[in-house]
Amino acid sequence: MTYLEAVALLHDIESKYDVMSIKYQGVSVWPTLRLRLLDCISVKKEIQMSSGLVKTILKSLFYGKLFKSFGKHDIWILSGVERRKQVADKYIHRISGGFVSVGYNFLMIEKPSGGYGHRKLTNIEEKEIISESFLILMNQIFMRLPIVNKKRIENEDLLKNILDDYKIDFDYLKYIRHLVALRKSMNIMLSILHKPKVVFFECPYDFMGYQWAFHQHGIKVVELQHGVINGNHDAYNAKSYEPLLNPDGICVFGEEEYKYFKNVAPNYAKDIQITGLYMLEKADQFFSSDIFATDRIKYQRIVVVSGQAGYEVQLGLFINNVAPEYQDTLFVYIPRHNDIKLHFTCDNIRFVTDVNIYEYLKWCDLHVTISSTTCLEAYYFQKPTLFYDYQKMASTYYSKVLSPQNAVAYVVNEEGFDKAFNQLIAESFEYKEIFAHNHIEKLRSVIKNYGH
Repeated sequence: MTYLEAVALLHDIESKYDVMSIKYQGVSVWPTLRLRLLDCISVKKEIQMSSGLVKTILKSLFYGKLFKSFGKHDIWILSGVERRKQVADKYIHRISGGFVSVGYNFLMIEKPSGGYGHRKLTNIEEKEIISESFLILMNQIFMRLPIVNKKRIENEDLLKNILDDYKIDFDYLKYIRHLVALRKSMNIMLSILHKPKVVFFECPYDFMGYQWAFHQHGIKVVELQHGVINGNHDAYNAKSYEPLLNPDGICVFGEEEYKYFKNVAPNYAKDIQITGLYMLEKADQFFSSDIFATDRIKYQRIVVVSGQAGYEVQLGLFINNVAPEYQDTLFVYIPRHNDIKLHFTCDNIRFVTDVNIYEYLKWCDLHVTISSTTCLEAYYFQKPTLFYDYQKMASTYYSKVLSPQNAVAYVVNEEGFDKAFNQLIAESFEYKEIFAHNHIEKLRSVIKNYGH
């Protein structure tokens, strides 16, 4: 089943059943179950702990400045090291990096990467930072304990009926246990450290148990938009939401997302603020030299290909098939995660990892992806995007925002590549504003709204 088919199935379930009545300890657990259920029936992905990740977590336990974390921090930021991008000699958080410039003291809790843990303290700007490893370790311990009492699951029979009706094999107890484990581990953290007034969170929907704990302690949660938001994203298209498991506010890139939450999903979060994207303004400031200057001696055009988790093989095969016809063009393939391995047979395809894709987008001539939000960031730099519209994902996500007159093209196979490629390269386009500007000032204003 494709991702979009799985989304449609979820909507069908929510239209037929009172899914929000499925509760544990009085809190609806459907919001977290629907996300895991979608993973189960589409990409066949489950929450798992590999031996490599265990080693990374253990090595990262004492990362940062643990003693300083016991001080007073009215602001916490939860992020992941995989969202850092290199700018000069520092690795900057592309979403939350602006906090170092707003003038407020904060504690950053950073999830380590399965590949290398964390960046060296000398290579980052955050001064008071600790690893999420302690929390992850506690989560895994709680996950293996009998912390969920089945008798306290309200309307469990309804959930069983849904799974039977749709013939879905789904270990819902595992994910309720995961939700409760997250809450318990965060409650321990909050009992040890000074409680913040507000938590800024880059991907809160994967950690609803943390949000449950924060809300139980009267702490506000504000999401920082990190990727695509639209009616087909499983985190933002539910029929109903559980306030204890959802953010109180969200900071979005621009007007399109603001209108979506105001008009389409008004119950997702009460407070919607437009703040732009920090890394784009940082990239504009620092990446002043063409990174492809030497390559342009050999190649007439540079195409940056943005990989996508779960679809690297499909996109890699697509590029491998079209590149031989464009020997005067360099295709630079940048996977979503650094541990991806792809094999290309063409000399004019370059596979690179651990680079700042924003620098590459700023200086390329054309951008190609399946449906990564890098299409929006390429648009910021006034670079066209050619979508490989695999399973109609791109056209479903973006056609209402980016039409052909907006410097994009949607192709479903290699045969459509040539016409779209030449058209996007040759024509001139007018680019509309998708991202707000003056990110730091807007972020500072949001922080003031939450009591500072």
